[in-house]
Amino acid sequence: MDHRERPYQDGGGTTPPTSEDVIVHRELFEGEQPSDDDTPSVHIAEIVADLEDEDATDISALYDTVDHLVEHLFSTPPPLEAQCRFEFTYEGYRITLTQDGHATFMNVSE
Repeated sequence: MDHRERPYQDGGGTTPPTSEDVIVHRELFEGEQPSDDDTPSVHIAEIVADLEDEDATDISALYDTVDHLVEHLFSTPPPLEAQCRFEFTYEGYRITLTQDGHATFMNVSE
């Protein structure tokens, strides 16, 4: 299931979050580690682009912000007991990733 296909809960119905929402939560992949077909950094850029109602090709490359750190977190993760977190700012969002694939996007541009 693509991150754009997941329902969004807003307390009474389902509406997609926008850049005006303060915090948005997503799962980058299902299971303990991404499959070979998953590219977490691409998913992150797509989520930010969706939140900003932009095309992913119109925003800066995530590579320019954090190099390959996102891929390293998921390709060779530490033991689950480490509860590893990685935080960075990208395109006006403070993004927190956990090694289990959970991502939090907090709009800090305002």
